[in-house]
Amino acid sequence: MGRALFLIMVTGPLSTLLLGCGGASPPPIEQPEPARSEEPSLPAEPTSDAAQGAEAREADAEPAAAAPAPPRRDDSVPDDYALMHGDCVDLGKRLTVLTRSEQVAALSAKLTAEQRGETEKKIDAVAATLGEQYAQSCEQNVGKSVDPRSLKCAFDARTVRAFEACLNEPPPSK
Repeated sequence: MGRALFLIMVTGPLSTLLLGCGGASPPPIEQPEPARSEEPSLPAEPTSDAAQGAEAREADAEPAAAAPAPPRRDDSVPDDYALMHGDCVDLGKRLTVLTRSEQVAALSAKLTAEQRGETEKKIDAVAATLGEQYAQSCEQNVGKSVDPRSLKCAFDARTVRAFEACLNEPPPSK
């Protein structure tokens, strides 16, 4: 529905501009034919010009309606990004997920289903505690300037070691 609304919002005013304001030129005033001179005169064909103009306007309007330009994405990195409370919460959640996945992957295949279930519950509790502790310690830095690329790196990390490396590296020099 968003795409349809976008098309209506863009093509509606565009078509009004192109078609509503660009009506046909007024018909020529009939004048008596001038006396023939030695220079040949070109016949005036206002209807063909108007028809060609209308066809050109329609041709211009069709591509705009058929395929609107995709919205531009801003990939620029701000120089002065301040760490926010939500960032700390999300980083804590990410650390919880990474810790849990690494610890569960390291479980022995020899565990029974019951042992595995109990161990996973303990892992969940420890991972949640680590994530909460990280989020709380992160809160001390809320409002301070951070490199947004290090945050993105941490959110994209696939291991706890990579997560920590992203956040503990010094910012890249410019």
